[in-house]
Amino acid sequence: MGNLWKPNEQRGIFKSTDGGQTWKKVLYVSDQTAASDLVFDPNNPRIMYAGTWDIKRNGYRMDSGGSGSGLWKTTDGGDSWTDLSKNTGLPNGMWGIVGVAVSPLNSNRLWTIIEAQEGGVFRSDDGGLTWQKTNDDRALRQRAWYYSRIYADTQNEDMLYVMNVSYHRSKDAGKTFESFNAPHGDHHDLWIDPNNNQRMIIADDGGAQVSYDGGENWTTYTISPQHNFTGSQQIIIFRIIF
Repeated sequence: MGNLWKPNEQRGIFKSTDGGQTWKKVLYVSDQTAASDLVFDPNNPRIMYAGTWDIKRNGYRMDSGGSGSGLWKTTDGGDSWTDLSKNTGLPNGMWGIVGVAVSPLNSNRLWTIIEAQEGGVFRSDDGGLTWQKTNDDRALRQRAWYYSRIYADTQNEDMLYVMNVSYHRSKDAGKTFESFNAPHGDHHDLWIDPNNNQRMIIADDGGAQVSYDGGENWTTYTISPQHNFTGSQQIIIFRIIF
C-alpha cells in the first residue's frame, strides 16, 4: 500500500527470492496506485492475479479510485504482468478497489469484485480472458474501500464468499448471495481449510472467530468468569475484543 497520505514509490507488488532478505518491485503502476489484492492460482504458483487501487487517505476523507486501479495477471511468477482491466465484460469508467479469487478446483474460474459505478461481482471461466457480471447488489460493496475481499470455496466450485459489513455467501457461482454475520460485524478476511470447507476462520473488527460447520456457528468472545485476570491481562483482553 505504501504511504496512504501522499504519492510515493513504495506502492505496488514486491517479490523476494531469498526468504525476505531482499526485495524487488515487480508491479508498479504509479506513485498513487497501491496493491489491493494478490492471489496465487492454487494449482500453479507461477500464475498470480493482482488488484491495483488508486488510494489517498486524508484527515477527514479517503479518495478511492483513479486511472491506476485495475486487474493484472502474471504467468511467470511476477516477472511480467498483463493488464486485464479492458478485457471483455469488465466495467468501463473509473475503478476503485479490486479484489480477486481463483477456484482451487478449476484454475480457469476466477471472480473479481470491483468498486465502480457499474461494478459488482464478475466471473471468468477462461482464466481472465473474458468476464460476465454475475451480481451488482450494493450490499456486497457497501463499504468497498474497507473490505472488497472475495474468496473461492476450497471444495465447491460454485461457492464463494464476499466480505463486507456483513459477509455474503453464494452457492450458484456468484449469481445470488445470502448475507450472514459472525459475532462481530465488519468482516475483513476469511480462511477456508483446503481439506475441509466446513472449517473456517473469519477476521473482523472484533478479532477472529472459528467455525466448524461452514459458518452456521462461530466461536465467541465469552471469557469464563472463574478466570481471575490481573489488571494488565484485562487490558490485553479488552484490546483483543474491541
